[in-house]
Amino acid sequence: GMQTRFFAESKLIVIWGSNSIASNLHFWTLAQEAKRRGAKLIAIDPRRTETAEKCHQHIALLPGTDGALALGVMHELVAQQWLDRDYIARHVEGFERLQERIAEWPPERAAAVCGITADEVRGLARDLGTMQPAAIRLNYGMQRVKGGGNATRLIALLPCLTGAWRHRAGGLLLSS
Repeated sequence: GMQTRFFAESKLIVIWGSNSIASNLHFWTLAQEAKRRGAKLIAIDPRRTETAEKCHQHIALLPGTDGALALGVMHELVAQQWLDRDYIARHVEGFERLQERIAEWPPERAAAVCGITADEVRGLARDLGTMQPAAIRLNYGMQRVKGGGNATRLIALLPCLTGAWRHRAGGLLLSS
């Protein structure tokens, strides 16, 4: 997994379901350092937390819709060809079957389920697909709702599809 200290080198940090100021000040300090160096910070959280207020963007999705958002983002990653095909071929099992599922989740459908706009889905995909190194800081909150484990798996696939794991400041961290 990704080491916390490398978040300071990320160009994009997605804080997904985590109020880092309240729960993980060490990580937040590194995120702020990255921000000072020009990184974009995006918070994905149903609640407008103190952390969300201090990010460049807050995507306020409905509780329990994280998996739908991840699928909508994947749909756009595929549509715009923002994929690291070499990384997928080497490290992602079952991509063909996943693509069938992704095809059912255009940004409009994901947005409707999540209670956000299709442009927010597309923008998140664009940022994850084009800004490297991109890192996701995931927290345990979403795993407490129905379908949370599956949502976590879907989110964990995002850096696999974009090849973000190639960078030490890219990928995903669940727990430090």
